[in-house]
Amino acid sequence: MQLHCYPATLSSIRAFGAPLICAACGDRLIAPMASAFVEGGEIRHYWECEACGATSSSSIALDRREPGRREE
Repeated sequence: MQLHCYPATLSSIRAFGAPLICAACGDRLIAPMASAFVEGGEIRHYWECEACGATSSSSIALDRREPGRREE
């Protein structure tokens, strides 16, 4: 058996959803600096651009249905 090693590149790293772009400089935002659960069913991510230092936030609304239960 032969071992193959391929170093990861930015293009091969999978993002959850569409990648975010810095509004100030256009650089790609890879990972949030912090994340928080907000009461009412929302996850908020706080971002800081490594290229220019601009800060921003994004939020994801959680599905409020119970796991395994279908809406009718």
